[in-house]
Amino acid sequence: MKRLACTLFVGLFSTFLFAQSGEQQAARQARSVHLQYRGWKGPAKVFYLETTPEQSAPGTYFSMIGFDVGYCGFQELPGGEHIAIFSVWEPSNPHDYSANPNAVKEAIRTKALYHGKNVHVQRFGGEGTGGKSMMPYQWELNETVHMAISVEPHGPNRTAYTCWVWDDVQRGWFRMATFSTLCANGNPVLTSPYSFVEDFRRNVKSKELVRKARFSRLWAFDGTNWTNSSEAAFTADNNTLTTIDAGATEDGFWLATGGDTTNVTTKLWGTIKLANAPIESAERKTRLTTLIEAIRATQTVAEQPKAEPTPEAPKADAAPEAPKAEPTPEAPKAEPAPEAPKAEPAPEAPKAEATP
Repeated sequence: MKRLACTLFVGLFSTFLFAQSGEQQAARQARSVHLQYRGWKGPAKVFYLETTPEQSAPGTYFSMIGFDVGYCGFQELPGGEHIAIFSVWEPSNPHDYSANPNAVKEAIRTKALYHGKNVHVQRFGGEGTGGKSMMPYQWELNETVHMAISVEPHGPNRTAYTCWVWDDVQRGWFRMATFSTLCANGNPVLTSPYSFVEDFRRNVKSKELVRKARFSRLWAFDGTNWTNSSEAAFTADNNTLTTIDAGATEDGFWLATGGDTTNVTTKLWGTIKLANAPIESAERKTRLTTLIEAIRATQTVAEQPKAEPTPEAPKADAAPEAPKAEPTPEAPKAEPAPEAPKAEPAPEAPKAEATP
């Protein structure tokens, strides 16, 4: 049953995508396109990825690292503000698009264990329920964003997931947030990595704008060694538009959707294979080394909760219970936050490929 709590999320990503007909989606939004990474070796304790946005538009989500119970990436909001986002699901019904996060029992909920400076944490609903974090993050076109996800046990019935964002100004890793969710199997690992590009504005005109980005290989750390994805499957939601494409870069992949994009490079549902070995990069080596150091530094002081029984998932109409007071987890030393605009982030729109 503990393992079931983890695998419930695997269908969430595709379930939400197919909630509407392809014709309905094609009438108002660009098609969501994805890369499903293959070739890396597990069990993975850390996922790392680099993304370079080339073309964007208001209402765009560049999801960098999706995994079995969550995802992280960066967005351009409808008003033009730029943010970073990290979300983790809790056991919930992915078919309930009116899901009320306040109706979930406290014991079931995703718990926010930590969030960095200028990071806003809140609960979400409408496509399952869980916790999300957002922060102003001034990413730029043609500049590479570096993010990572790490995992560790949080007591016998929970798993903690942390999102890390590389700060080019401070030349170090910023710990954005840590969430704990009911997902335990004795040795928590990261699975099912993917990336996607999404038009979440969905106002008809938005489908006429091109959204495009380059993605590095997916790098996975098993506790000792790093491996990487040598190939990726090109997939999409059930939107019937054909203004999509994907392909290989010198050392990774790219995705494009919307506007005058044509599917001439990689056939949809096909596999993109990288013929060459990864390009040696001293900067990447430094980032990966310092990432593991930062992760281990926070794990040595992570608070482990007392054992708690695995609760059953609530019914759709379950009444909310008052939150019980919990001890505040010990926080690590203050970390510098990435430079960011003052714009307040808007709440996350329902995602076309919600994960997990």
